[in-house]
Amino acid sequence: MGTDEVRVVVVSLMIANLVVFYETAQEVADGVRLWPQNAKVWPTYLTLGVAALSTILAVITLFAYFWGTKVANRWNMARVSVSIAFVVFNIVIWAIAAFGLQSTSAFDGVGSQSLWSAVCDSTDQQHELFGHEFNFGQYCLMQV
Repeated sequence: MGTDEVRVVVVSLMIANLVVFYETAQEVADGVRLWPQNAKVWPTYLTLGVAALSTILAVITLFAYFWGTKVANRWNMARVSVSIAFVVFNIVIWAIAAFGLQSTSAFDGVGSQSLWSAVCDSTDQQHELFGHEFNFGQYCLMQV
């Protein structure tokens, strides 16, 4: 699988994660919520944004070939000239996204706030109450 396919997979997974979250955001059973009341979704949106931007830049290069190799080579030369800036930008943005996921993982020892940690660190009680309608393991893997 090439990097373009990976970009599309990441975008698809983040969209799927947000859809599942919003479909189940209000789930409560026996006074236990599936998701934290004030879930932090900004790390997921940031990750989605970074993956989408990366995909758009790859698609621009691909579409440049429709106008011939001369145009594509010009685009490639322009891309090469700013590639260092893009690499630094991507590293900084991905680091911010990763920090966001990690920094929202716990608060005061009470539980998890980000979608990633809310599912990957879910309690046995949540598994018992919601396990029949929500696959915690699959969602955790989709977040990682």
